[in-house]
Amino acid sequence: MQPIRETTGAGEDLSHLYDEMEAGYYDRAFHRGRGVQWFWQLHRLRLVHESLPPGATRVIDVGCGPGTFLGNFLGPETSGLGVDLARPQIEYAQRRYGRAGLEFRQGDVTRFEHEKPFDVAVSIEVIEHLPRERTGDFLATLARLVRPGGTVILVTPNYASAWPLTEWLISKMGPVDYLAQHINPFTKRRLVQEVTDAGLAVEKCRTFFIGAPFVAAVSAPVAERLVAWESALLPGLGSELLLVARKPPSEP
Repeated sequence: MQPIRETTGAGEDLSHLYDEMEAGYYDRAFHRGRGVQWFWQLHRLRLVHESLPPGATRVIDVGCGPGTFLGNFLGPETSGLGVDLARPQIEYAQRRYGRAGLEFRQGDVTRFEHEKPFDVAVSIEVIEHLPRERTGDFLATLARLVRPGGTVILVTPNYASAWPLTEWLISKMGPVDYLAQHINPFTKRRLVQEVTDAGLAVEKCRTFFIGAPFVAAVSAPVAERLVAWESALLPGLGSELLLVARKPPSEP
């Protein structure tokens, strides 16, 4: 498959932002075992894994990056396919995680054809990178990829939280410019509406992470306790959104 050249509504080419990212950057952060990035990755991917429906045996990760989710959270009995525009990330994923039943492909998922639908389509922090006018097409693609009754799981930043400040600080101080990459901001209300408009039934939409990942820089055990506290007492203020939706059991 040939990759598309992703653009903003003004026609600016954004594809270089992803091709230039160091291959495996986020995967190495996940395996570091300490620090803010590790904690953020670990808990975000754990929440996605916990949201997989029982009995799911075929999973596609759309915008899989270096393959961290599929490579670390799928058992050998589950087959997975990771798709991403960035060739360096796919090549890294193939080297590190490729195995029988676990495949990675570089290309545009909106042009993707597969002989058999998936039980689950996962997309972790991808939709915010798309031009706003492409949101509907992207969600329709995820719905098309899963079987009737299948599940779609999305994670994206929550712009009705402190995330915009966090994004600004990371972009100014770190190696990733989220201000340039995140061109399609979501709130809980907008995400639910867009997913519903795509013909999917939203089962849950929750937020997670307020301060816990930053506490992990000092103490991982304290950060673990804080995650549970934040979820129980401040369920709507988290910096990220996790949405789980179901495709209707039968096509109209």
